[in-house]
Amino acid sequence: MTLLRWIQTLLIPTGLALLLLCSAGTASACVEGLTWGMPLEQVTTHLGESHPVNHEPAGRYIARNVLLDRLPVSKATFDVDPERGLTNLAYEFAINDMTEVLAGLRARHGQPLSTNVEHRSHNEQIWVWNTGEDLITAVKQDVAGQQSFLISYRPSRLRPETL
Repeated sequence: MTLLRWIQTLLIPTGLALLLLCSAGTASACVEGLTWGMPLEQVTTHLGESHPVNHEPAGRYIARNVLLDRLPVSKATFDVDPERGLTNLAYEFAINDMTEVLAGLRARHGQPLSTNVEHRSHNEQIWVWNTGEDLITAVKQDVAGQQSFLISYRPSRLRPETL
């Protein structure tokens, strides 16, 4: 093997490996502008003024009247670990916005896994997407005639392609 051929054989895979390593960034937390591991200051810059939840575990915060694109969110709850940064994110939407939110998630991530849970005065519809980066759970809850709709995001611990 000539020296030129040996250099090409060595440099091309090395160059590709370096390109992949350099281009790997932080994983997007499903919501534009947020990333998993982001510190509290950056999360509050994106979501607005946030308040710690005293009766919950340390590191849980609530932001009210947030906009997700142009859709109003009455309450955003998120967990920020001092060492690991942003670890969990949940949005509470008006029940009237449920169809638009679910349609957007289906358009972006495909058909979800879904189930219904019914028990006397309690009814839940649950949709789940595993994008490989995120585990997204949407829940419509009807308890004693009161309806709520919540979307929760957390980093996925299992890549679908490994199954």
